[in-house]
Amino acid sequence: MIIRKQFVSISIVLTLCLLLSACSAFGPVAAPTLDPLAQQATVNAAVTQAMQTVSADLTSTASALPTSTDTPTQEPVSTATPEPTATLLIPTATNTFVPPPPKPTATATPAAYACKLISTVPAAGTKINISTDFDAVWKVQNVGTKLWEIGYVDLKYVSGTKMQTVADIFDVTTAVTMGGELTLTVDMKTPSTAGKYTAIWVLTMDGVTMCTLPVSIEAVTP
Repeated sequence: MIIRKQFVSISIVLTLCLLLSACSAFGPVAAPTLDPLAQQATVNAAVTQAMQTVSADLTSTASALPTSTDTPTQEPVSTATPEPTATLLIPTATNTFVPPPPKPTATATPAAYACKLISTVPAAGTKINISTDFDAVWKVQNVGTKLWEIGYVDLKYVSGTKMQTVADIFDVTTAVTMGGELTLTVDMKTPSTAGKYTAIWVLTMDGVTMCTLPVSIEAVTP
């Protein structure tokens, strides 16, 4: 606003100077004639004075204005630190396999009358010529808890090819103690036809089978 007023003042001064010059040029003849150089000097002096006044006003205005504007510094905003929260740990139930207690092993009670086959002659699959005599020999052991008494134990044929040359049943004429062994022999003869043959015999006590006694051979043509 101050600068605008100063420019208006300069414009008024210049306008007055121009009017004075015009009046001097077109005035009545009777007025005294002024020196043009003097008039020009007067105008120049007025202009110079007006310019100096404007310059001084501008300088004072600039001095009055603030040189810099302070920018307010934003205060740091404190951030609240979150408080640690307690975490509730819920225990997870797990199924733990607990093996059942072992069952007691039943201890086998030895039978009163029992036998165990130890060996057989001839061995299974032995080749013997057709129509040839041979002996079937079994060795057994008394693994029962009682004595094998004479007259109660029998060796008896039960199945298979009948290769025996004598009876199908024999009385055992020897007593056998617990843990004792017994050798049984039966006379036999291979069939007249080549092939594989098996006979099954048993050892019994009062009609109860104590063990099975097989014999297997192969009859061959010589």
